[in-house]
Amino acid sequence: MKILAGLGNPGDQYYETRHNAGFRVIDLLATMDGTTENFQTKKFAFSAAVCQFKKIKIQQHDVLLLKPLNYMNLSGVGVKAALNWFKLKKEDLLVIHDEVSLPLGKIRIQEKAGAGGQHGVENIIEHLGDNQFARLRVGVGPDPGGDKRADFVLSKVPEKDRIQYEKVLQTSVDAAKYWLGNGTLKSANIYNGLEIIS
Repeated sequence: MKILAGLGNPGDQYYETRHNAGFRVIDLLATMDGTTENFQTKKFAFSAAVCQFKKIKIQQHDVLLLKPLNYMNLSGVGVKAALNWFKLKKEDLLVIHDEVSLPLGKIRIQEKAGAGGQHGVENIIEHLGDNQFARLRVGVGPDPGGDKRADFVLSKVPEKDRIQYEKVLQTSVDAAKYWLGNGTLKSANIYNGLEIIS
């Protein structure tokens, strides 16, 4: 089984923000099996972790869709708990998250890389002990930098960029599906050079 973990913050007030791109991609993937089955919520014993998950089949692959609910900066708590509970390895993991250092219209697939200031990824690296997992970085930039960054990622995508943003999310869905059967290197060769325009 593979695990696709989207990062974000729980709550309706955050759903349309840039920081929730990972949750949005997971929700789009969740509709692919044609069922109306909702995510299950699990509180993990001996841990503060709370996650939503759904098991589906995508292109003959058994997939666990995961949304950690401990807020972005504590994403590692849920990711580690889910890996342990479902007996999955880091090599089976693709973390999908917003990336303010990438402009809107770009995505990047990579593995064994640093967090680059993304606090959810920092927390995952801290809890897993290393960076030996794959990531799908969803561009939501340009980065305003400094004190403005937090407000920027926690704000909604403006109306003028909404069509392009939705296309970026759909392309990220396609990239995640491709990764399931082809791995990081082949996926990067196809998707990292794309310019997704409205």
